Amino acid sequence: MRQTFDKEKATHSVARMSMHGHEFEIVIEPENAVKHRHGEADINSALMAPHVYKSVQSGELASKELMSEVFETSDEFEVASRIIKEGELHFNDEYKNKLRSEKKDQLIALIAKQAADANTGLPLDPKRLQSAMIHANVHVDIFKPVEDQLEGVVAKLRSVISLTLERKSVTLRIPAAYAPKLYGFVASRSSIVEEAWLGDGALSAKVELAAGAVPGFLDELKSATHGDVEASVEKKR
Repeated sequence: MRQTFDKEKATHSVARMSMHGHEFEIVIEPENAVKHRHGEADINSALMAPHVYKSVQSGELASKELMSEVFETSDEFEVASRIIKEGELHFNDEYKNKLRSEKKDQLIALIAKQAADANTGLPLDPKRLQSAMIHANVHVDIFKPVEDQLEGVVAKLRSVISLTLERKSVTLRIPAAYAPKLYGFVASRSSIVEEAWLGDGALSAKVELAAGAVPGFLDELKSATHGDVEASVEKKR
């Protein structure tokens, strides 16, 4: 049995699964297919076409008899759900490029937050990092968490710019008058290692952040508290 399938759809993303010597394919909507795989979207939104194919390219449908034999059901939506959850997801170039762009932006934001200029100790400008990634020919893995790519990317970037992942620990004491409203700022700009709310309402905390980000971080705290903040800095690594 064949299903007419136009050439444009052949460029769509496909989920594929092999079982008992048979190939099964479905045409998917990439983002919702990924969400469905993690239980965050229904099967209807994950499909571009409500059919199970033996081959998307040829347009040949899998028969109900074959699906019943292999999956113990002829319901195409149930079969499609299994293919998405247990099979391989193959994305088209448009979606891969979208993921790659998003992942690259995430990497640049992470490096800007955690690294610093090795010569000056100052934070690195995101636009400078973006340019450096191009010149260093950095490959971004669209499926790998950015945290797991950080060291490898930084190693490549060092061939074109001087940067360091040195981090520093800062011990803070923020008076009660400012602590509640500044807690969110501290948490968003650093990693809180230890914290304690003192009897007088003040916040005592030990935080870690990129060495290059420390001056700006402390300047903003001093500005927000009119200088009424205690801070001591020590090198972590």
